[in-house]
Amino acid sequence: MTVVRGMAALAAGLVLGALPFWRYAPLLASGAPHADHEPRHGGALGMAGDHHVELLRASGRVEAWVSDAWRRPVRPHAAWAVFDGSAPVALAWERDRLVGADRTAARLVEVVASLPDGSRLGVGFERSAD
Repeated sequence: MTVVRGMAALAAGLVLGALPFWRYAPLLASGAPHADHEPRHGGALGMAGDHHVELLRASGRVEAWVSDAWRRPVRPHAAWAVFDGSAPVALAWERDRLVGADRTAARLVEVVASLPDGSRLGVGFERSAD
């Protein structure tokens, strides 16, 4: 009977010892965080901490997609764009992205978002010289 108890104790110890590492299980399923740095919507991709922001400027508006380290979408509580350091322009949530009016003459755009976890991120983008 002691052999059975010893084996059970060993098995329990292995399971309990592995518990802290189970939080990394998503890495096995979805690849390593920050591994995907390709724009998915035809824009420019930037990072702030563990978040990605893709910005697309077209047809007089800006569109921004915010995602986490694994590129899963994140819906901010609030967001705005700052063009060439001027007053912020509010961005509204539309389907799966943030949208707002572009100031087409602006060369620098910073997308700032207030995230659900209470943190704030800001990612700057510079239009290339034409």
